[in-house]
Amino acid sequence: MHRLTRSPRCSRERGQTLVEFAMVAPVFFLLIFGIIDMARLYNAWVTLQGAAREGARYGVTGRSDCAIASDDRYQCILYVAKQRTLALANASSNVVVRVRSWDYPAYADPPTENDPGEQCDAIEVQVEYDFKAATPLVDSILGPLHLKTRERLVNEPFGPCS
Repeated sequence: MHRLTRSPRCSRERGQTLVEFAMVAPVFFLLIFGIIDMARLYNAWVTLQGAAREGARYGVTGRSDCAIASDDRYQCILYVAKQRTLALANASSNVVVRVRSWDYPAYADPPTENDPGEQCDAIEVQVEYDFKAATPLVDSILGPLHLKTRERLVNEPFGPCS
């Protein structure tokens, strides 16, 4: 009977392949997970831009009839903007929405904080979020990234501009 045996060369090549994989795999996985984290970062940025835009669009209409039990226009703008960010990780604790307005017709600084303004005033909705990468190594390199977006519009004349 002929017995099959492995040659010493075959065993050495298997060991070499394993060592090469062990050297390349961490770099490969870091690259893959880094790409995923950058996609998550871009998604967070686009979500924040959408939240600022939706809050400002709601604010310029002069409405105060959002889903919360309040007739406060300012609270409704905050609610609408925060609703748009619910898909983000830790959105309830990491998202900050600020509303400010500039008086018509001068629009001079400083703005009035926490006030959506009256008709024809400029309104700005700013949304901030601390993004944390899912990959520990990427997170240790970048740290939490503070993202800030804003949208500035002019309130519709839901009454006469004075």
